[in-house]
Amino acid sequence: MKIVQIVNSITAGGAERLVLDLHREYRRMGHQSYVAALSGSERVEGEDGFWCTGCKSPYAPPASGRLSSFFRCEPLASADIAHVHLFPSLLRVPGALLRAGWRGRLFASEHSTSNRRRGTLWGNVADNFTYRRYEKIVCVSEAVREAVVTWKPVLQNKAVVIPNGARLDLFKSEGRTGFHDPPVILSVGRLAPAKNYRTALKAVADLIDRTDHAFKWMIAGDGGMRTELEELVSDLSLNGVVEFLGTCDDIPQLMRDSDIFFIPSLWEGFGIAAVEAMASGLPVVASDVSGLREVVGSEAGLLVDPASVEDMSVALKKLICDSDTALEMGSHGPEKASNYSLEACAVSHINLFRDRQ
Repeated sequence: MKIVQIVNSITAGGAERLVLDLHREYRRMGHQSYVAALSGSERVEGEDGFWCTGCKSPYAPPASGRLSSFFRCEPLASADIAHVHLFPSLLRVPGALLRAGWRGRLFASEHSTSNRRRGTLWGNVADNFTYRRYEKIVCVSEAVREAVVTWKPVLQNKAVVIPNGARLDLFKSEGRTGFHDPPVILSVGRLAPAKNYRTALKAVADLIDRTDHAFKWMIAGDGGMRTELEELVSDLSLNGVVEFLGTCDDIPQLMRDSDIFFIPSLWEGFGIAAVEAMASGLPVVASDVSGLREVVGSEAGLLVDPASVEDMSVALKKLICDSDTALEMGSHGPEKASNYSLEACAVSHINLFRDRQ
């Protein structure tokens, strides 16, 4: 099978990481796999299966035309499947492929339980126009499917669930026997409003008042809020406690060097970083929102109100001050994470692509 995944860009992010992991897994399985990005630092045509328009933004007017030109050329012109991730790619790709004369099968993925379109007039128009052009809408969790179908009931028969998958082999834990000194809390995610780091920083400041235990909080990821969050760290006197690592290539090693995983998001469609943390044997403190609740459950972590500074602070204190409880909770993670392997995710996608019903 010849598969092209199309995404806004291939910079760090949960959806983008899934695209790249699936690309490699499809090739390992013997399929012809390619990735096309609507934006990136430079134009790329076919290098290691990657195609990129070189536009600064996926909204840039030339992006659609350049994508069309890619799909007039081999090997993309004869692809069986185009699988599109994220907005605005979801909106822009069908027209671009139509102009290219491409005649394969078109699928979409929804990665989030919430976005700025839902509940708005312009979003209603945009999504009505967008979704009808896809054969199936792949939802990365039951929570995402529920959100999509609630927003657009007409998609009841189009929306299917295929849980995200992680490279669990990279995160395999040999068993943890104790905390680092001092204990290390780790978060992985873009510095964006949805990740809720402002509230989380206030919770960490509150935690310092609640305990005499020293600890560190490392945040891996970058984004438009970095300057604002760094200023808040100073305002809350958290310098030396909180460290922004920026974009990191070796997340598995970061997991091994940490003791507690903290994901305070306002919403998550799935939470692949939480799966990776559980596979690493880390206890998880996660927001009690639908996507994370489904993935983390109650044995491998503590669920907290993402709007409550106190709730987050108390949960973190419980694990920092009681390493035995934290280690016991973390020991349940690998089994829970085993439900979300990349191999199973890829096989489910291939089965969907082969299904002609």
